[in-house]
Amino acid sequence: MTSSEEACISQQLLYRWDSIFDTPRIASDRYDEPFVNNVGDGETANPSIDVIRFFMQAFDGDDSCHFATDTVVDFCEGANLSNLQRNESATTQLVALLNDSGGMTARDLLEALAQSRRVRIDETNIKINRLYIEDLNRWTILALAASVPDHQAAIVGEFVYNHLEFDPLIKTKIIRSALPAFAFEFHLPYFAFRKHKLPQRDKRQFGNGKTLRQCHDITFLRTMDSKDDNSLNEYVYESQLSYLVSGLSRYSWSAYLFNDLYFELDDNSDSVAGYDAEREMEPGLDPLSTGKIFLSAAPCEPREYFLFIFEIRMRRIKKEWKQLYGAIDEAIRTYKSEYWTRTGHGVSSRLNTDRQRTQSREDLQEWIRRSTELLRKFITSLDQLIREWNGFRNTGINYFTSTVSPDHLTKLLNTITAIDQHVIDLGRLLPKFNHTMDCLSEDMLRDVNLLIAHESNESALFQQKTARDVKILTRITFLTLPFALAASLLSTQEGFIPITPSPWAFVASIAILETLVWLILGTLLGWDWFKGKLMWVRHHFGLRREGIEDIELRQLEGLR
Repeated sequence: MTSSEEACISQQLLYRWDSIFDTPRIASDRYDEPFVNNVGDGETANPSIDVIRFFMQAFDGDDSCHFATDTVVDFCEGANLSNLQRNESATTQLVALLNDSGGMTARDLLEALAQSRRVRIDETNIKINRLYIEDLNRWTILALAASVPDHQAAIVGEFVYNHLEFDPLIKTKIIRSALPAFAFEFHLPYFAFRKHKLPQRDKRQFGNGKTLRQCHDITFLRTMDSKDDNSLNEYVYESQLSYLVSGLSRYSWSAYLFNDLYFELDDNSDSVAGYDAEREMEPGLDPLSTGKIFLSAAPCEPREYFLFIFEIRMRRIKKEWKQLYGAIDEAIRTYKSEYWTRTGHGVSSRLNTDRQRTQSREDLQEWIRRSTELLRKFITSLDQLIREWNGFRNTGINYFTSTVSPDHLTKLLNTITAIDQHVIDLGRLLPKFNHTMDCLSEDMLRDVNLLIAHESNESALFQQKTARDVKILTRITFLTLPFALAASLLSTQEGFIPITPSPWAFVASIAILETLVWLILGTLLGWDWFKGKLMWVRHHFGLRREGIEDIELRQLEGLR
């Protein structure tokens, strides 16, 4: 048996849809009650307990270090059921949409989830909840922790923790326990390029003050110095889209979508407030699908709905990645053009001092370092996302293609094909990002080094020429010094010197002073230097004499 056949059989056995999910199933009261009620007394968990910590224990309670629990608890510091009732943010800010309801606060969400939990499978044998949460914060996590049914606590707890991380993840699993359940989730991090006057900081923070998502000011990419005009600044915001579909059967399941929109302005159509306003004109839009369809037309089969939302959201994320690359590439081209204009052509190399060239090179190296670090972050995230999809394509996809009717399988395969195309398009951006980074770290730095070396060479030649000119001027000054001294000496009043001014006295004074200057020079520089100069003069005089004699000889031979 070949390895490909073995892999196919392994995929069919390990990653397959369980037929138990094709029939309606109802969880008992024990499994349908909120997980935190296990330590409470009544309909709601005891306000005195740490609801979030207890909720997260359903996911990593068996682990030794409880890292996921500590992370979520740290992020939700100060959130408890008592504060939920009176916290201004938890009672006024619209953060969630549940099915066809209007915008809800975190407190409203807790009540709505509790009410939804009491609704049993209706006459159509279908019970579906679709929850959309904007900018997941500590209060919405608290609302989930206090209301999620026992059989979904571990799944939702892991989903919340994965959303707080900033890593691509596509995960499908079948939980085969006393109460079998399925869980399909994806986490798609991306970087949103926006132009704002001021950065839109993420207000969600961990206990140590670190924000959940980071903001990167990339204005430096296109400017040599700090921006001095009144134009908008350019920012890249970390954002993540997380989506989960989980349930007990194809007739009873819940969908959760967490969307980071902290950086968007108030008029964003994908926000809870935007959907709430649009709902008045067109009620019943599905926010998970970015309002593309009505809830009444949304797929009721969990696997189809998971891939349907996956394709819609992947399409939007692809646009964000393309927009980011276009902005980065254009900014870097602008910087390179500006650098060459100012450094290579705008200023003469003679006016660039060594200090200026050194500073220019240090500035460029710092710019390359920051740009490369930023590009590497983008490349890593994009590469991981593509790898995650390829891994899901090799294994988890069988959950969606096994035990499916031919008509239903066609819909699923068409959606998968569309997602494949989005991933292929994203894959085309990877070599572009890598090429841009290579041009920064290799080509541009090499060109700048050549430019600086050229400028240094021109500076050295200019210095040599200046030194030669100074040397000639020094020699002229040295040779004319006895003339100046003799003229000054003989120009004094008669009687101050024992020499009567005359042409012969002037010549004699020059000869004496010239001899004296050469003796002083020989004493200072050494007689070997003095002798070397005499030999050099004699040698060149001899060459010149030989040349004259050779010319005269040729002239005589020509006459003959």
